[in-house]
Amino acid sequence: MKTPRSKLQFPTLALMVAATVVSMQALCLAQAPLPDVVKPPPGINLGSTSFYDGFGRTKPGVTVLQYFRWSDNTEVSDANGDENASFLNPRIESFPALTQLIVATKWHPFGGAAGFSVLVPLVELHTSFAANSPKGALDNEFGIGDVIAGPTFQSKYFVHAPARNPLKAAASAGSAEPGPYLAYRAQVLVQIPTGNFNPAKSSNVGSGYWAVAPYLAATYMPSRRIEMSTRLHYQYNLPTTRIANPPPIPNLVYVNGQAGQLVYGNITGSYRLSRKLYFGTNGYGVYQLSPDKTNNINVGHARETQLYLGPGGGYDFSRANTLNVNLYLKLEAHNTASGTSLQLLYIHRF
Repeated sequence: MKTPRSKLQFPTLALMVAATVVSMQALCLAQAPLPDVVKPPPGINLGSTSFYDGFGRTKPGVTVLQYFRWSDNTEVSDANGDENASFLNPRIESFPALTQLIVATKWHPFGGAAGFSVLVPLVELHTSFAANSPKGALDNEFGIGDVIAGPTFQSKYFVHAPARNPLKAAASAGSAEPGPYLAYRAQVLVQIPTGNFNPAKSSNVGSGYWAVAPYLAATYMPSRRIEMSTRLHYQYNLPTTRIANPPPIPNLVYVNGQAGQLVYGNITGSYRLSRKLYFGTNGYGVYQLSPDKTNNINVGHARETQLYLGPGGGYDFSRANTLNVNLYLKLEAHNTASGTSLQLLYIHRF
């Protein structure tokens, strides 16, 4: 009995063609590795939040936060944390100014407050490299970055005994207010690619892609003078077809790119010296969980990591106005630009 030729030849032919295509793709990638064209966004919350971060208003109203930050990056590190020889004498200065509105609504699930926030960044970027630097030549930029927005939930304040608002209690450092205090806030942030983006330029203030970043912030006060806060994020960056000035490679068509997933967090600790003044330390860290992708293929096996620590403090001008100052000094950095950052955070509560 003869086996029907049509039932054998076509599957075999299809498998041969598929195997040939895969072999050709593998050969092309071996000869010309795909470049890393989409990287994690520079505008993630690394140290932007500050002291008493877990506390927020539970009564309906609006809080305005204004961030001013200066970062002076004088090194581009490689996978080992050493200076990358491809970038000679880098100087990358960024001046982001971020305005954030946090709205607490009249809805009080679980005794807390539901609301939402919107953050709009305005960024100025200056770059320069040595004349003989193998790589560099980034464009100076000024414009609006990606809008970040999402729903939020602010918990009530948990205490071991009846007490007033813990922020007011902290401002009354000489009183016998009971404690400790604990509060937290949960939010799902969405990064919307509204920022300035020009595919013909190597650097842009906008990322060019969507991202989702849930976080949890918490503050614990073991006594009326001592505060410890943290904010932990996870970020998933979505694929994008918007690629900034990719290097031309013969026979390669750029279809899309995707930055790797991230985890990052901020920490603070402070001691209240008086009713209005507190002083402490602040830091942040970031780790890239997965490699970047180009055309759905993993590239850039070296992942971004950063660890910063420095002094900080704050001053309560009144119950409605606070100024925090944070200085960040590099402890470790891999596969990223690094340097000193100074931040001023002004908070006004309506």
